[in-house]
Amino acid sequence: YNDALVLKDNKLKKITLKSGVQPYGLTISFEGFPFFGIWAARDANFVCLEPWCGIADSVTHDQLLEKKEGIQKIQPGESWSRHWSVELF
Repeated sequence: YNDALVLKDNKLKKITLKSGVQPYGLTISFEGFPFFGIWAARDANFVCLEPWCGIADSVTHDQLLEKKEGIQKIQPGESWSRHWSVELF
């Protein structure tokens, strides 16, 4: 109800959500994402499972972009990408 559950220094490579009533579910596969967020809107009938590369600033953050937790820095001419996939069953 208050906020997202954020897993920091994430070592997960996949996460599975299964129904307790039906034989259905999903597996999200991902690698290289240092954070994983789990959240839902208040009283929602869904849950969000999201691999993240960065997170929102804390209330005590100094608002300097270069000090943002999880900031990804690349040099001119470099490229950066991450990939994830979802398997339904």
